[in-house]
Amino acid sequence: MTAGHRGRDRAGRWLAIAASVAVVAAVIAAIWVMGTPSAQREAKLDSRRIDDLNHIVQVVGHYVERHDALPADLATLARQPGQRLAITDPVDGAPYGYEVTGKLSYRLCAVFATNTAKTPVAGGPWNADDWNHGVGRHCFERKAKPADPR
Repeated sequence: MTAGHRGRDRAGRWLAIAASVAVVAAVIAAIWVMGTPSAQREAKLDSRRIDDLNHIVQVVGHYVERHDALPADLATLARQPGQRLAITDPVDGAPYGYEVTGKLSYRLCAVFATNTAKTPVAGGPWNADDWNHGVGRHCFERKAKPADPR
């Protein structure tokens, strides 16, 4: 083997090492910025929970418009004709919490895997500030608008 050939082999080896280091650094940076795959999954599931709760709020509003009262429970909402409403957690199937607290006020609860102070909620047409939560069970106080008297 000639000296020039060995020099090219050595340069190729260093180039391969440098490329490998760059790939590893890029993967580490991506995990640092985006979080681990499990953290991304937890954040996505929490975003889905918020989507579900927000949809429940909308359906409660429509129910109040028709009945001038809050539904007794989430199952009542889910049984409305033409309604496709998720009333259980997407992971364990536990029902979301719902409690009537006044004539038109109620509380919705869910168990979250992330803290929105550390992992901002992504997606959804809702105002994320209205749905801030910590890790664990968190409840949101909501008030339906009264039916429009006509």
